[in-house]
Amino acid sequence: MSLNPPMTAAQRWGGSASGLVERLVRFSGPPEQFLTELLATQCRLGQATAGAVVRLGGEIAATPVPSDRPMPPSAKTSEIMAVYPPLPATGSPPSWLAHAIELVTQQSPLAPETQVHQLQAALSDPGRPMVHHLVLVPIKTPGGFSGVSAFLLDTDDPQIVQARCQRIELSISLLSLYEMRQVLEQRDADLRGLSTATRVLSASNDHRRFRAAAIALCNEIASRWRADRVSIGLLSGRYVKLRAMSQTEHISRKMALVGAIESAMEESLDQDIEVLHPVLPEATMVNRAAQELSSKHGPSAVCSLPMRRGGEVIGVVTLERPIDQPLTVEEASFLRMAVDLFTPRVLELSETDRWFGARLADSARRSLATVLGPKHTWAKVTAIALLAGVLALIFVPGTIRVEAPFTFQAVTQRSIPAPFEGYLETVEAEPNDVVAEGEALATLNTAELRAELSRLEAEQLGYEKEAKMAAREGSQVERQIAEARVANVEAQLEWLRWQIDHAVIRSPIAGTVVVGDLKQQLGSPVSKGDVLFEVAPLSALRAELWVPDGKIGDVPSEGAVGELAAAAHPGVKLRFEVERINPIAEVIDGSNVFRVRVKLLDTQPWAKPGIEGVAKIDSRQAPIGWVWTRDAINWVRLKLWI
Repeated sequence: MSLNPPMTAAQRWGGSASGLVERLVRFSGPPEQFLTELLATQCRLGQATAGAVVRLGGEIAATPVPSDRPMPPSAKTSEIMAVYPPLPATGSPPSWLAHAIELVTQQSPLAPETQVHQLQAALSDPGRPMVHHLVLVPIKTPGGFSGVSAFLLDTDDPQIVQARCQRIELSISLLSLYEMRQVLEQRDADLRGLSTATRVLSASNDHRRFRAAAIALCNEIASRWRADRVSIGLLSGRYVKLRAMSQTEHISRKMALVGAIESAMEESLDQDIEVLHPVLPEATMVNRAAQELSSKHGPSAVCSLPMRRGGEVIGVVTLERPIDQPLTVEEASFLRMAVDLFTPRVLELSETDRWFGARLADSARRSLATVLGPKHTWAKVTAIALLAGVLALIFVPGTIRVEAPFTFQAVTQRSIPAPFEGYLETVEAEPNDVVAEGEALATLNTAELRAELSRLEAEQLGYEKEAKMAAREGSQVERQIAEARVANVEAQLEWLRWQIDHAVIRSPIAGTVVVGDLKQQLGSPVSKGDVLFEVAPLSALRAELWVPDGKIGDVPSEGAVGELAAAAHPGVKLRFEVERINPIAEVIDGSNVFRVRVKLLDTQPWAKPGIEGVAKIDSRQAPIGWVWTRDAINWVRLKLWI
């Protein structure tokens, strides 16, 4: 490798160090050229033999070292952005550069300060003096560029190395300054483009009719972009129709130029991209119609841009310039911005600047296209479902049902009173107990009765002896008196024996105890005729409903049918028929209710008096929408008095 690097722009420019820095500050070329000039300047300021910039990440783009040149494996995680002196087209890179890349990729994260590494003799290149130091200066700019500048210093004096490093470090900030200038220039370009686009838009705002506004736009674009001809076409059905042309008041459909322009517009519309002519050979767009327009009515450089609304192409703008003056990338981007800005205004004027019948027909067509077209599938499915639901709420019939709680009751109930006065001794049953016929329910205390029975039996025995003695003595009167006393005592004994026999109170029928919670009254006196128990037979049941006063009007009349479900068996529905509606309301648990007695049409073995649940009476047929909302509507009517 040659010891003397080729002359760079920095070395050819024979100014001072400050002059070199000032030239870089004002540099406005591409990034890859700036990096090369920056390396040359840094090598001159730091008296470095060679230098390189290695990127670890960032946005600045540059031409990397050709991939066919062998590099160490560590280089796969980095990219060489610039090398000074430039590497030859053939041959391997210098060993110091390979070593620098290896050092950089081994550091994670990258050291924030400058590093100086002393190289071994084995790393020196043939023909070059003994290299002693490799300097790695970290680079991190506000624009996101992250990397390292590597420099080769041919000196073994530490003080000289330190001085040269300081001069190199001072020049690193030039890269950040260059990035800032690039950002500012881009912002200035964007502002110029926005200003141009808004001025083009203002040209259409001066007119209230579509044709005048479209011609003004074409003329304004032709003036600002130095175009020979500018045309605007809008989609009409399946084809693009030319609607306005610069410097042209009337457009004849018979002109061949009109057909050629419309073909170029449809070419752009079909591809939904900007179509250019001429283009680079590697371009993938189809521009045959644009090429024919240029060759037959030019030659000219053609650029067609789609006009979009909501992501859908509805028109095209075609611009023609001299063939040797095609649009630059910046001019094309500014034109794209202008088209996007004035498209809504052009479409609005195109739709409103028509007679009423045409606007109505177009609105109907768009509505039908939205409904019948292939787009917005889920929205259409949702709309159809909502429409079907509304129609069902209006036309599908339902049944209004009056809901009310109920309790099973027996059709007949047998009252069991106390047979005589006494005291409760035992209680064997309580409400809801199922009892058999003759089963003991309670017992009255018989201690006093048995004592009285013993006394009367002794008294009866004495009277019998007196009667026998009077008979032996022949005293007829005394005998009759004694026999009368015996008969009287016998009657009392019979009453006492009956009371003792009936002291055990038994159920006269098989059924369910519905009244008779006496276990808390053991030992208390009872009077003859007091109802101690009520027993309902199991074979005959009915139900009693408590209908709220707000819904009693929905109960049709006697004979209405419905279903009820007990809380113990909610899955079993029993049919019933209304027998009687009590005309007088009652207050139960703070609510006004009407008692409705119903006859059971079905029965179940588990049905017993006292079981509760919910019943529903079929009222009348009505749309299910009214069935579901009538309670809320009636509540609103009552509150708002409507």
